Amino acid sequence: MNHRDPLADKIQMSLQNLPPNQSTCSIFKVPRVLCSVNNEAYEPQSLSIGPYHRVKDDLKMMEEHKKHYLKMFLQRRQGNLLTSYVEAMRGLEDQARQYYHQPVSLEKDAFVEMLLLDGCFIVELICKITMSGRQQGDPVIGNSLVFYTVSIDMLLLENQLPFCVLSKLFSMAMPHERDPFIFKALRFFKWLFPGMRFETSNISSSQECKHLLDLVYHNCLLPPRSVMPSESEAKIIKLKLIRSAKELKEAGIRFGKQEESYRLFQGVCFEKGMIKIPCLTVVDRTESILRNFIAYEQCSQCQHQYVTDYIILMDCLINTREDVQILRHCGIIENALGDDEMVCKLFNKLGTNVMPSDRFYYDQLFERVENHCARRRNVWLAKLRHNYFNSPWSLISVIAALSLLLLTFLQTLFTVMSYYK
Repeated sequence: MNHRDPLADKIQMSLQNLPPNQSTCSIFKVPRVLCSVNNEAYEPQSLSIGPYHRVKDDLKMMEEHKKHYLKMFLQRRQGNLLTSYVEAMRGLEDQARQYYHQPVSLEKDAFVEMLLLDGCFIVELICKITMSGRQQGDPVIGNSLVFYTVSIDMLLLENQLPFCVLSKLFSMAMPHERDPFIFKALRFFKWLFPGMRFETSNISSSQECKHLLDLVYHNCLLPPRSVMPSESEAKIIKLKLIRSAKELKEAGIRFGKQEESYRLFQGVCFEKGMIKIPCLTVVDRTESILRNFIAYEQCSQCQHQYVTDYIILMDCLINTREDVQILRHCGIIENALGDDEMVCKLFNKLGTNVMPSDRFYYDQLFERVENHCARRRNVWLAKLRHNYFNSPWSLISVIAALSLLLLTFLQTLFTVMSYYK
């Protein structure tokens, strides 16, 4: 006779109460193994968005500013009452909860209030900047330091709000606005990525976009979809590394800035003995932004990890400050930190505890570079150029030596010829 086991009933109950499939999540807590390298890169400095950091005391000042921004947001369309926005957020509550990797313990009303306050703050801030510009007297955009830290905080992986919430609020408040909210959001963040631009034909739709970090990731950094490898073209490869910039230079490989690219990972190529890479401006915020993109790739089920692969490429090229100097002199790196050693440490640490994907984006480039280095003729010619043609004085010395050798030969020849006459 079968008897019910209390333990089996307990396990069965836990199986029935499992959260939704994790593949639908896109807002993650950064894994501890990544935080151990530089935890501050993932922590908001001024602004809490979403449930993960909302209880921190040093972020409560911005909660008052959110209420002021909500008041300004409600004035954008007089016909909409606060109750209509609250009702709209209630309708998105279940969908919004599924974006978060860790279960959100907030009760219904608290979660809806968070969506409303955080969402209206983001939409109002982006619209203020893109439609009116910086305004004196505003406690957020009128203070350069506050605006700077808030902008960085809005691109942290743990500090995100589902994009469907932002789109809903924007469409309710400004239904007749000509530019979609996606365009305004990209223009808002453009100053964080100097030298880069986005093409409207490649911009994701509101339905495809998951949150602001995802929006910038796909539209400001990645190659256009037309040049991305398809699933049928992608193959699992074994990661092979290349030598540092100094070693490659000694092997005859030159470096150059990719002038035709406006995206960080587009246009990296190896042609006619030269590696071309788009320019990266390294500033104080660079580490935090790149680390959050890397964390997003590491947590997501991405087929291709473009940012991670780019960091592996740069980590291979940069081992010492001399490698940074080589890349800086050819325009691949613009160092706003001042010290090349700081840039070297930055790239060496960015790859710590990061797992590469099975489909390394620069696999063919690495293979072609290594094949070039394996040819002895290339190495011999590089050493010849380095030892004898690396400066005008070396070239003059070689010419003088060859001239002296030629004159000596001619003198000897004439002497021998005169002897036999």
